[in-house]
Amino acid sequence: MKEFLQRLIAPPVFEDENKTHQAYLLNIILWTLIFVPVPYVLYYFLFAPQFAMRALTQGAFGEIVNISLLVLLRRKYVQTASILQVAFFWMFFTVSSATENGVQGLPYLLGYPLVIVIAGILFGGRAAMGVSALSLLSGLGMVVADHRGGIALSETDALTTWVVSMVIFPLGAVLQYLSSRTVKRALERAQLSEEKYRLISRVSTDYTFESVVDREGNAKAIWVGGAFAKMTGYSFEEYSAKGGWYGHIHPDDLEKDAEDMRKLSSNEEVIGSEIRTFAKDGTIRWERVFAHPIWSKEENRLAGIIGAVQDITEQKQAEALLKETLLRQAAILDNIPDIAWLKDLDSRYIAVNEEFVKACGRKIKDIIGKTDHDIWEKDFADHYRKDDLRVIQSGQRAYLEETMLHHTGLEHWVETIKTPMFNATGEVIGTIGIARNITGRKRAELERERLIAELEAKNAELERFTYTVSHDLKSPLVTITGFLNYLEKDARAGDFDKFQSDLQRIHQAADKMQVLLRDLLELSRIGRLMNEPVEIGFGEIVREALEMTAGQIKARGVRIEFEDAGHNVRGDRIRLIEVLQNLIDNAVKFMGDQPNPLVRIGANPDEGGKPIFFVQDNGVGIDPKFSERIFGLFNKLDTNTPGSGIGLTLVKRIVEVHGGKIWLESEPGKGSTFYFTLS
Repeated sequence: MKEFLQRLIAPPVFEDENKTHQAYLLNIILWTLIFVPVPYVLYYFLFAPQFAMRALTQGAFGEIVNISLLVLLRRKYVQTASILQVAFFWMFFTVSSATENGVQGLPYLLGYPLVIVIAGILFGGRAAMGVSALSLLSGLGMVVADHRGGIALSETDALTTWVVSMVIFPLGAVLQYLSSRTVKRALERAQLSEEKYRLISRVSTDYTFESVVDREGNAKAIWVGGAFAKMTGYSFEEYSAKGGWYGHIHPDDLEKDAEDMRKLSSNEEVIGSEIRTFAKDGTIRWERVFAHPIWSKEENRLAGIIGAVQDITEQKQAEALLKETLLRQAAILDNIPDIAWLKDLDSRYIAVNEEFVKACGRKIKDIIGKTDHDIWEKDFADHYRKDDLRVIQSGQRAYLEETMLHHTGLEHWVETIKTPMFNATGEVIGTIGIARNITGRKRAELERERLIAELEAKNAELERFTYTVSHDLKSPLVTITGFLNYLEKDARAGDFDKFQSDLQRIHQAADKMQVLLRDLLELSRIGRLMNEPVEIGFGEIVREALEMTAGQIKARGVRIEFEDAGHNVRGDRIRLIEVLQNLIDNAVKFMGDQPNPLVRIGANPDEGGKPIFFVQDNGVGIDPKFSERIFGLFNKLDTNTPGSGIGLTLVKRIVEVHGGKIWLESEPGKGSTFYFTLS
């Protein structure tokens, strides 16, 4: 019943704000005039029955006119109904005045001002001035009729009353004009604001709303503003008639909306809830809802909701398109057997393939959106970012050979191709990368380079070796050849004593050549003929070498200091003993006249904690300028010492074959220290 009455008395609504306002005012006036005759007629029936029929006739006529005008208004003939209302109302009071006391009667004194006000309200100040002038002319006619005796008037002078109306009516009209002018200007400003609001609404994707909530928890929108029509396709009235918000929610989101309503009913805000709704054309719109509860403290319940709705359909469509694109990209990337990825301008990963996931040891969700600094060690990340920037800034593809750290801690060589990624306008928006594991190839290249370098070194050594051998072997051959000539002369002369001496010289030259050849053969075997490598304690190697050189050590009275630190080495046991044996033998041999000869053997850790072995003596020492020469073939600084001069050459070759290096630190008179490492 209540809703029926509300619909019955509700005025029509138009797109034109001024027309809607006029209909609203006329609707109030007509409903007021419909109810006014009821007490009017009752008064005459109760207190002036002699005029009851006249009052009933007037009331009935008025009701018919007002109801007819109300029907016209419902049919949206606002202007016509307004004109007829003023006209009928003015005619009614004109007839009433002419048939009663003329200008001195209540219809004239009160009725005409009422008509003037209504005309001003419905049509503005000019209409009020026109009705005022027409009413004065009508009153003047009544005054003339009064003087001629055509109207029965009261004792008051009719002219005086009319003169008074000459002041009152125009004053009322002017006031009404000013009032309507003020209202009109206010409406113009409101219309201008409304136009600005509509312009904003056209470019906006949001709308605001207000709803009331009844005691049963049912919400009903009572106002919307913003891009409502643009988003839904409905006017507010159409939307409400079609079920409002609840009539347009996607079925799959009803539970989500119910959860939002439960939050509001608990006096909690809803922030950023994403709901799908149906627009007028049937399309699905994604909307982000922000809602604030209006809480009734008196009833301790949710009484209303105010909030905003943001259209995020394009964003969701873009996200769906991006997701689909990424899925396609991921499918393409996963079919690439190499490591592959996509990055944005900030080097954040957009997509990666399974090979990339395997390499970094993370899940895809922990990679996407992250940068190299979030995934790789800093040195690697800095290097990758530098390469990315070079590709982005140049817009050119880059081919690189670099190392990549596997999540297991192993470094791999990869051949990387980084390509700029462009958008439709030709701007660089990211990079595409593919990295192929070339560790095997790189190892082969490095091994080849190592072999080439080793071959070059061996060729150089062979050249020096050939020169040295030809020089050193030539000396005993010359001796032998020379003394063979002497033998022939001695034999012819029968000088057997000298013959025996020359023969001894030939034997010595032959022995020297045999030693040289033996040492050369030994040197040539190193690196070619090696015993099976074993792991052995360094202390054990030292002890065996000391046993082999015990005779020289005892004969010279050398004190040996060795503290076994427990280091283990891996290699050819016999050759490693030979290294220590030669170094100890050299240390004893070059003690000079040292009264307290001492040889120290031990190891010091390097920066990485690996041992550097040493053999140190307090003998005669060596000038630093000979620190490299002493390792050369047959290079003897003192030709009077026994041996062929190949010992340190053998030591150097054995150490290098074991992946190490050897060097000397010494000064004349301060002893020598030989340092060496083993891999």
